[in-house]
Amino acid sequence: MKRQEIPGLSVAVVTDGKVAWAQGYGVANSITRRPVASDTPFEAASLGKCLTTYAALKLVQEGRLDLRKPLDEYLRDAFVSDPLQAHKITAWQVMTHTSGLSNNLLEMRHRVSFEPGSRFSYSGVGYMYLQRAIEAITEKPFNDFMTETIFSELDMNSTSYFRAFGEPRIARGHGYIFGFALPMPFAPIRQPNAANLLCSTSSDLAKFVAELMNPTIVDNKLVEQMLTPQVHVSGDLWWGLGIALWKAGESQCFWHWGDNLDFETYLLGCPAEKSGVVVMTNSTRGRLITREVSARALGE
Repeated sequence: MKRQEIPGLSVAVVTDGKVAWAQGYGVANSITRRPVASDTPFEAASLGKCLTTYAALKLVQEGRLDLRKPLDEYLRDAFVSDPLQAHKITAWQVMTHTSGLSNNLLEMRHRVSFEPGSRFSYSGVGYMYLQRAIEAITEKPFNDFMTETIFSELDMNSTSYFRAFGEPRIARGHGYIFGFALPMPFAPIRQPNAANLLCSTSSDLAKFVAELMNPTIVDNKLVEQMLTPQVHVSGDLWWGLGIALWKAGESQCFWHWGDNLDFETYLLGCPAEKSGVVVMTNSTRGRLITREVSARALGE
């Protein structure tokens, strides 16, 4: 942290399939010097895609969502501008990032840039589409559905797609001006977004890592499908359903990153070894150390 001038960091470790340890370091706000505790929430950003996928698989288990059915059949209002292309996009394609939708979360019209299912291209807009389908199926606000389905069940009491914890508790993201780490402006979230607006703690997310190793919410066969390589990205990197997979010899680990510019986070789990780690930082430089900390936490 000193080397990269990172204000705050939170880390949690999973051992033998259980959350074994969590600790906060540094400060949540470089101006007020409020310390990071083990239960300080950070923005987890894209880690929300993994949890959204898991909750969607619960709907699959209940027969309410079909992974291979076009998502537009669940909606009354069109999400994708081209109806012919929209009818080709399924939940499976969103989860494997083969939908053809973009990663530009600010775009006004959602277009398809290639034949859905033909190749990998990371897409946050795809998860906005899946969120709309989930809300239509459940007839519930997205954060309410996620709280009932995942957060409450796993006692993830400091996890939300809103910044519901308020400024006095949540960590502030930091950018660098003239070499100094300065907190970025804080604003409440008015509309949750499955793609990038998850807020959580390292210990809460470690509970999710442990859940993927020993599922209690979703059927084992569906979780196996989630953690089975679906699309090859490059080298030893594959994508399962909603999560990246990395093969190293006989071992296979699942992982994902989160990047909201002023927050950088990293999640890693190795089911065969029943071990995992979550690292969260409140800095634009966080990715420079998240994998290094993860490697040391898991004994390289």
